[in-house]
Amino acid sequence: MTRVMVDDDFIWAAQLMERRRARYAEFSPVFWKPAERVTDAHAQFMRATAAREDAVALRTDHGFVVSYLHEGRCFIDDFAVDDDERWATDGQTLLLSAWKTARSPSQPTLRAVTAREDAPKRELLAGLSLIVTARWWVKELTPTGKASTWGPVVLADVPALIIPAPPVYDPGGPVCLLGDIDASRASIAADAAAEHGVVLAIVQRECSPAEAPDSEPQLEAGGFHNPSEFYEGSPA
Repeated sequence: MTRVMVDDDFIWAAQLMERRRARYAEFSPVFWKPAERVTDAHAQFMRATAAREDAVALRTDHGFVVSYLHEGRCFIDDFAVDDDERWATDGQTLLLSAWKTARSPSQPTLRAVTAREDAPKRELLAGLSLIVTARWWVKELTPTGKASTWGPVVLADVPALIIPAPPVYDPGGPVCLLGDIDASRASIAADAAAEHGVVLAIVQRECSPAEAPDSEPQLEAGGFHNPSEFYEGSPA
C-alpha cells in the first residue's frame, strides 16, 4: 500500500536517491557524478516540492515517488526503490498511484526520467506502455577557457544555455544545453562551449509524441553518449 510522505520520509527518500546517484555514476562518471553532503538539502527540496498544490508524494515500505506539474505534464524525477526486484511491485504501485492522483486536464500525460543503463527501471516504464520521447546526448569536455559566461550564449551560430549542474551533481564545472540541434553542428558547438569553461555539452533530443531514436551515429562519432532517457505517455 502507498501512503502520503511526511517529515522524516523525505530524509529516507533522499538517502535512497543518494544510493541511486552513486550507481548511476558508474554509467556516466561525469554527467552523473554525485555532489557530496547534499542529502539534507535534497530532502528539503523534495519536501518543498511535495507541498505544491500540483504535486504528489507517496511512499511504500520499500520505495517512493514525487511528481509535480512541469511543462504541461506530470513529471517524475525523484523515484526510487530500495532493491531492483521491487521495481515490478512497489515501483509499479507507486507510479500508478501517483498518476491516478495527479492526472488532470493540466497534467494529461506523464513523463519520467531514468538512466539508459538502469534496465529494471526501464523495463517498468516500458511495461506500462510509456515510450522514450526524449534523450540527452552528452559529451565530456576539457575546458580551454575559464567559466566566465552564464545564461544564453551563441556558440558557432548555435543558440545555447550555460548553466550550473543541479545541486545534487558535481561534474566539475558548468554545463551547456545545446537544445535539439542538428547532429552535424553539435561537435563544433561543444568545442566552442569548452572555451567558456564548460565540462559537459548536452544535446536535448525531443521527439514527443513520437519515439526518440536510440542511436545517433553522427553524435556518437563526435564523442556524445546517451546517459538519460525520458519516458512519456499514459501509464496502462
